Amino acid sequence: MDWTLGIDRQREALVRMVAALLVMAGDGAVLPRYVRTGIWRVLRPAEAAFRRLIVVVKVVFKIEAGARVSRAAPLIPRVSGGAVARIPAFALFDARKSFKPRSSVKGRKPVPRIRFFDEVQVFEPVVVISPDDAVSAAHLMRRLKALHLALGDVPKQARRLARWEAKRQAVRAETGKYIAPMRPGKPPGHRDRGRHPVDFVLKDCHEMALYALHDPPDVDGKSGA
Repeated sequence: MDWTLGIDRQREALVRMVAALLVMAGDGAVLPRYVRTGIWRVLRPAEAAFRRLIVVVKVVFKIEAGARVSRAAPLIPRVSGGAVARIPAFALFDARKSFKPRSSVKGRKPVPRIRFFDEVQVFEPVVVISPDDAVSAAHLMRRLKALHLALGDVPKQARRLARWEAKRQAVRAETGKYIAPMRPGKPPGHRDRGRHPVDFVLKDCHEMALYALHDPPDVDGKSGA
């Protein structure tokens, strides 16, 4: 398998998608609800796909904490920008699954409906949620820009992951607990019947990461397959 070619193809696909999302978001201060929802539907699987691509780069090119990236790795130019320091670092680990049972009661908790003849009933206005409502997109834009910046330097993200894993291995030696960057099971944002291009990129990156972890390539970056 040509790992470098596969990594570059998946990264280029993610770069195009993120560029399209940035155009949709505009300045990103306030967005219509339907626009923000549409961006989230692509951003979550794109983040999960890129996390798996970082795992592939780290494993294939044997990047360790504090080590320099080999020239065999896909060296990608850094993204230049204005307020880069204000953009949060890209999250390298999947959000953990919550196994807490969800409450079946939505909205207000049930209370006894007691009425008296002499009471004044005040009816609260019904809030109607519209897809055209203007909603805040600050959190969305921070994550979108973090992904955009991280895509500009994949080896740097692989080194970050190597440092984090070294710290977690030390914690594992003391406590026995360890959290991997990829959570078990289906990745975040996975859709069984997804037809958006990001669904196929996520599927490919997830399979590449599993393959790299279970069948590590040789020193030259090539596996036996």
